[in-house]
Amino acid sequence: MFSDFDFLLLDDPSFKEDSVREELIVPLLKALGYSASGPGKIIRSKTLTHPFVYIGSKKYQVSIIPDYLLIADEKNCWILEAKAPSEQILSGKNTEQAFSYAIHPEIRAFRYALCNGRQLVIFDVNRTTPILVVNMSEIDVHFQYIQRLLNPLAFTKPNIFDYKPDFGLYLHKLGFKTESLHQFLPTFMPLITKVEDDLYTFVVNIKYGDDFLAASFDFDEVLFQQLLQALPASKAQEVRNSLRRQPFSICFKNNTAPEVNLLAKLGETVYSNDNEDYCPLIVEKFFAI
Repeated sequence: MFSDFDFLLLDDPSFKEDSVREELIVPLLKALGYSASGPGKIIRSKTLTHPFVYIGSKKYQVSIIPDYLLIADEKNCWILEAKAPSEQILSGKNTEQAFSYAIHPEIRAFRYALCNGRQLVIFDVNRTTPILVVNMSEIDVHFQYIQRLLNPLAFTKPNIFDYKPDFGLYLHKLGFKTESLHQFLPTFMPLITKVEDDLYTFVVNIKYGDDFLAASFDFDEVLFQQLLQALPASKAQEVRNSLRRQPFSICFKNNTAPEVNLLAKLGETVYSNDNEDYCPLIVEKFFAI
């Protein structure tokens, strides 16, 4: 996502909070599926009518106006506060103020996050420690997990992101070779996402005994065009249109997800986050049923 950004700029004293917003946070929010309108909406600098939080008989003043309030289907879901690269965002007054804003009766957000250009730190209002701390230079590695936490669908249709054991990880631990091809005939595609210009992904549950494993499939622009050719014309047009605009993803309702046949190989990298290890499969070919 930030392959063209020089992170050494964060050491320049002139690179301040406004630069963090424009250079890093704006692209991140777009990639997550938020914009000024639509189901995933950005509200900038929303002031409070009564800037105080009462905890018992204690009155606590909320002295910040976070840069972004993120809304999904008209419900306040999370806030994001930008800070300069020199600012502390793991603990202290900045996190305390972000929390006080998130729990304010006029907001009542589920999560709050801070970004100083170096790191993105995500908190849940019901937990004492961050649920994710990630270096912005490594955002692509963790983006699938960030989607599960902050994508509008994570709040409106959380079952889509229910955690299942990872299919690719099972293959990896069983010693399967990365060059071996695996056939998936046919495969449903309930949620397709464009992560960046040359990276697409979809996640599907694969039957395993009495349960399911979650398999994620990554593919590039060339394979995306091949996918469109493999789909029925009406589905191809629906997918094409949805991935050209915000939120750069499409979620199909029950029994409407398209099916394709595909060949894929096991990815070479196992990624880790606080909840799981996972290994995406890399699509080699899509073809029609």
